[in-house]
Amino acid sequence: MSTMLIAVVGFALLNYALKAAGPLAMHKRTLPPSVGAIIDALPPALLAGMLVGAVAGPQWSLLDPTLLGGLVAAVLAWAARAGPLAGMLACVITTALLRAWL
Repeated sequence: MSTMLIAVVGFALLNYALKAAGPLAMHKRTLPPSVGAIIDALPPALLAGMLVGAVAGPQWSLLDPTLLGGLVAAVLAWAARAGPLAGMLACVITTALLRAWL
């Protein structure tokens, strides 16, 4: 089992445990909106950090410009609110076209 898979599964289990413990500890109190916004931003930030590490490799040695172009296309599709399938298709098609062209 790869180290990345162990890390992803570990983070997922930790995330579920913290989400389950939060309501138990808070009882009927609510968090301020600023704290809620930070909590909502943490999982995507952790995922982005792991994605950069997986795509770029150690000391950016595995960086593939075609894959980077595909990720840019996926981010643009996400920014346009195109949906997950459209984002994935944009990423795959852009990466394939860049690899064929370069």
